[in-house]
Amino acid sequence: MPMPPVPAFDALLQRMYRREGVEALPAHLEKTYGISVTKISRLDVGVFRVDRGDQGTPLVARLFPAARSHAAAEGDLAVLRHLAGIGFPAERPFGDGALTSHEGQALLVTEFVRQVAKPKRPAYPIVSLGATIGRLHGLTVPAGADRPAGALHHFAEGTMADELRAVAGWLDSVEARVPSGGGGAFDAVRTAVAAADGGDGLPEAFVHPDPVPKNVIFTADGPVLVDWTSAGRGPRLASMTFMLKSGWAAGPFLKGYARVVSLTDDERDRLAGLLFSRRLVDLVFRLCRAPETVTATAKKLPALRRDSEAKAHALLNG
Repeated sequence: MPMPPVPAFDALLQRMYRREGVEALPAHLEKTYGISVTKISRLDVGVFRVDRGDQGTPLVARLFPAARSHAAAEGDLAVLRHLAGIGFPAERPFGDGALTSHEGQALLVTEFVRQVAKPKRPAYPIVSLGATIGRLHGLTVPAGADRPAGALHHFAEGTMADELRAVAGWLDSVEARVPSGGGGAFDAVRTAVAAADGGDGLPEAFVHPDPVPKNVIFTADGPVLVDWTSAGRGPRLASMTFMLKSGWAAGPFLKGYARVVSLTDDERDRLAGLLFSRRLVDLVFRLCRAPETVTATAKKLPALRRDSEAKAHALLNG
């Protein structure tokens, strides 16, 4: 008898946090690449630093969830190969066989990029990061990765609009867990998600979905972007919302970006709505983990919208 489908939000948590065969990863890498592995260190969920005993430089192994297709990881590799070919500051794939399969999960191996101490970095690294993203948005999307992009890959494949559709599915899957009396608040959250701006119709470009400091290695030559998972083509402004909602980095980042790219009037007009959408996704994720907070969550929506409008005004007029 077939198993019933996993509810959307539960499936998301599995996709985010579950990886199989991590303990066997060193043996897989040694057999596949003919290297000696001395240590595996977890950097993030499914992301590991691989230290070697054969005088080779360290590597980074990205083990994707089984639910993510091998074809999607092939798109990631196409991005990295394209960027390596044009000398763009990004992590580099490890040799010709950088993508393999490990226990039914795609595994992408890249060369480790070493960060330098702050005194050795060029001045104004976040401004430089913004300019780097501006240059990225002027590049041609590689043929092997010309796919909808801009969503946080943990949440969805595709654009921010696809991410918002996934969020609506999360809400559907946890509705039965909402306490009695919370239906009105739950509907308010659902309505906000349905009306949220995903960036459709705005200028598109070759985008990195999450260009935040966590995904940047600051070197003596400038910022190097890592974690190109699900990079491709999407609304350029929507892809930067995680960075632009930052309290300390958004201003310098946008300053650097503006040196290369001028926002259109439509982008300027819709920045507040996109910032609200990014923060709304975060809010709904927390709600789905704790449905009993639905009333308090709904009460946050007006302030969240006001804060997004104030942030957008400050960024555009600062």
